[in-house]
Amino acid sequence: MIGYLKGFVIENVDGKLLVGVGSSGSDSSIGYAVMVPNNSEYVGILAGHRIELFVHTHVREDALDLYGFRTKGEKELFLSLLSVTGIGPKGALGVMTKVSADELVSAIVGGDVDRLVKVPGIGKKTAERVVLELGDTFRKKMGAGLLNGATSQARLGSGTGATANSGALSGLRAELQDAKQALLALGYREIEISSVLGRISAEGSSATLPTQAEDWIRLALRQL
Repeated sequence: MIGYLKGFVIENVDGKLLVGVGSSGSDSSIGYAVMVPNNSEYVGILAGHRIELFVHTHVREDALDLYGFRTKGEKELFLSLLSVTGIGPKGALGVMTKVSADELVSAIVGGDVDRLVKVPGIGKKTAERVVLELGDTFRKKMGAGLLNGATSQARLGSGTGATANSGALSGLRAELQDAKQALLALGYREIEISSVLGRISAEGSSATLPTQAEDWIRLALRQL
């Protein structure tokens, strides 16, 4: 089974990457066709770029399909969706294409069936099964850090303005996570929280960014 690939992108078309393993341009390279979420984070991957993917190999009687993700957390999210009755690999990938990992995890943990029903391909019964079967599991996985990289908290600093502060934020992950969880408990939507925290980090500097969760919460509440 293939669980990981590191190589260069030969082509990127309609949610499928052709990844060459070996030296770029080498006659001895092998290319693997890997299906990935067809969203903005993957569409922008250009041919020739180096990439690493955490891969799930799905074996059928007539095919062997590879599904790839840029983080272990995304792969874990995909595998969790696969464990739900009625959701196959293409369906799980379709869900991750149509909705951000942040919103998906937030909806499942919060038991928001109505939000899940809005995702193309998920009916009410399936949404109810997802919440029932994954709610407690996701809470445990989040506590164990198994979904790191699947949510925006692990990606804070990935935007243009926030990138400059990624070093300053590297030591504040626990405080940001505590602030985010507190704001979620107050009823704010995860996508709103992530946007505000990202904006605060982008506008600040290493000297002015908060160092305590309560200070992040106070600044975020001013903008929510």
